[in-house]
Amino acid sequence: MKITFLLPPPLDNKRAVDRCYGCNYGLYFLPHLPILYLATILKQNDFDIEIHDMATHGKSIEYFYNFIKKDDSDIYVFYTVFLSEETDILARNYIRKVKKNIKFIFCGTQPTWLPENFLDTEDTFVIRGEPDFVIRDLLLGIRENGEIEKIKGISYKKNDRCFHNESYGLIENLDDLPIPDRTLLDHSVYYRPQMRKMPHTGIITSRGCYAKCTFCVPNSLAFARELEYKKYFHHKPVPRLHSVERVLEEFRLIANLGFKSVSIMDDEFLWNEERDLQIIKGIKQLNLEWSCLARADRITEPIAKAMAESDCVYVDIGVESFNQKILDSIGKCIKVENISRGIKILKKYNIEPELNILLGASSLETEETIKDTIKKVEELDINYVLFNIACPFPGTEFYYQAKQNKWFDNKENDYVPIDPSEESLISFPHLSREKLNSLLSYAYRTHYFNTKYILNQLKKVQSPRDFYNKFMTGMRTFKRNILKKQ
Repeated sequence: MKITFLLPPPLDNKRAVDRCYGCNYGLYFLPHLPILYLATILKQNDFDIEIHDMATHGKSIEYFYNFIKKDDSDIYVFYTVFLSEETDILARNYIRKVKKNIKFIFCGTQPTWLPENFLDTEDTFVIRGEPDFVIRDLLLGIRENGEIEKIKGISYKKNDRCFHNESYGLIENLDDLPIPDRTLLDHSVYYRPQMRKMPHTGIITSRGCYAKCTFCVPNSLAFARELEYKKYFHHKPVPRLHSVERVLEEFRLIANLGFKSVSIMDDEFLWNEERDLQIIKGIKQLNLEWSCLARADRITEPIAKAMAESDCVYVDIGVESFNQKILDSIGKCIKVENISRGIKILKKYNIEPELNILLGASSLETEETIKDTIKKVEELDINYVLFNIACPFPGTEFYYQAKQNKWFDNKENDYVPIDPSEESLISFPHLSREKLNSLLSYAYRTHYFNTKYILNQLKKVQSPRDFYNKFMTGMRTFKRNILKKQ
């Protein structure tokens, strides 16, 4: 039985979606680890596996059509996020036109949130939540003509009725998962503009986060896990961590495969100093550049020193705002002074902080608080800043707040797919959607289109490929966030 994982080119007249996080159209793309986990597990169970990331490779719609006509797969799998639902359903519908007796599997955040959107006929199955072992159970059942009624974590249609089987729950021991087989995926197109070395890959050393931020959308694998768990168990799932030994084994394999840089894609990498230092010191031996996401208040002198010695290039920090009242109202549970302290510690050890700033995450936000946050960002002399307008993504506390208070700026008073790095979906009584869009543009102009920033980037260029990646990312940022709003 041949299983093909498809990331089709955009079929909805929009741009390619970043499916690793799932909430924006990509400026650049990372290897899709959730698919690699699934493909590896299926390969171990003697399925014939292919992965086709047509979107990242820039393949045309015509290329997709021709591929489908010639392909001999039995089942197509789509890892669907909020912004890719339309494209993935269009792709499935085209496959149906040219092929008979084909089955489809959808997993990811959007199928977990609204499985009925995908279950129009009996040829389609939805995997909700963590899909890793569920897809194995489902495909073994299909291959062996077994009953699927008892397979946990799936939804399907039968006799014109949708069925939602019992939740699979959580993978208790992440070390039960195989190390993703990176040889299944052509990594030549993946990069981070902040990193100097290629080829580049990603790694996930934990799933979930202990924090309770009202707005948060974690990486798409963790968020699908969270959506499913909240639906059936009514609270956020506890995080799960790989063992130190398992993490370092995967890092060693990555180095042996010839990768030169790695993005740690955990929603929170720094859990406790003992574990953190063991992993960081283990990476030091491998000649790898790396980066991670971390809370600023978890960054200590010993951690930052060890990071610098092991060639950590940058740390992605969720700042959101430099206004304490706003931080408190969105459940951030952090003090402004601790954010500034963590950033300064990183800079002391020449590790690049990348700040995430969120406009309008609280009804306390005003034009003045936004401009004050932007001003404080500039005072910190930061190179990389990602500005987004807070979006009430389904399943977040912010979503339910927006529904209740009618902050959605549409007649449905509900979420519709938008890219929050480009535009707002909300309006507060005192802060309109148009004003939020204008302030987003102001933030990008203020930070990225000044001489100091441009000169700093030119100083860091180490190769023609590095220059190309930085230039293209800059141009995409300019087109998305400046030209679009003129």
